[in-house]
Parts: sequence; C-alpha cells; structure tokens
Amino acid sequence: MKADAMVWVQRIVGAVFAVGVAALVGAIVTQVGQAEGLPPLPIFVGMLGIVMLVLLSGACLALVSLAISARRGADALRRIAGQGVAAPAAAPVRVFSQTPLREVVAEPQPEPVPVRPARPAGRTLVAER
Repeated sequence: MKADAMVWVQRIVGAVFAVGVAALVGAIVTQVGQAEGLPPLPIFVGMLGIVMLVLLSGACLALVSLAISARRGADALRRIAGQGVAAPAAAPVRVFSQTPLREVVAEPQPEPVPVRPARPAGRTLVAER
C-alpha cells in the first residue's frame, strides 16, 4: 500500500505522542526520586502534561484520519466518474431556476381539480348472507 504524506504525518504524531509520554513519565519519576518527601506539584504537573498530550494528539490524529478518509472518498468518486455510465441516466433536475422569485409569486397558480373515478351504473351485489 502506498504511504502518502498524510499517513506519514499520522505516524509522526503517534511517535511524538509516545516520546512525550515517555519523557513526562521519566521526568515525574526523576523528580519523585530526588525529593525527600512526596512532592505533589511535580506529579500534578506531569499528569496534567500527559492529559494535555493525549488530548492534543487525539485531536490531531482524528483530523488527519478525517482528511485521509475524505481524500479516499474523493478518489473513489473520481474513479467511478471516470468509468462512465453504463445505463443512460435521467436528466439532472435543476433545483434553482433562473426565474426571479417575484415572477413566480406573481403568476397565478391553477387549483388542482380532484379526479374521481366514474361510478358503475346500476346496483351491484356486494355480499350475500
């Protein structure tokens, strides 16, 4: 499978995330090991950094994944359009016409007349006892 630029960006983001988490965990362990007591601030800041790194990398990976999916969909639509149409398709319906809205409103619209089927002549037997 051909790996394009978006896939490489996605891989780089994943690698930066892994290195960042490893660095933050290492920094937390180093600061806790050098402290005499249990320092709450370095642990809190380290955990906050890990959470922010997870959120940012997740958002970046989601956007890259959406871009890859959209491009694959556009490529598939171009391939389908390039194959040609096997059966003749109906003419496309134009939703927006060139007539201005004032002209359309000014034209009288005819009332639709309901069409009823003709009743059969004479009496008809519907059911027997």
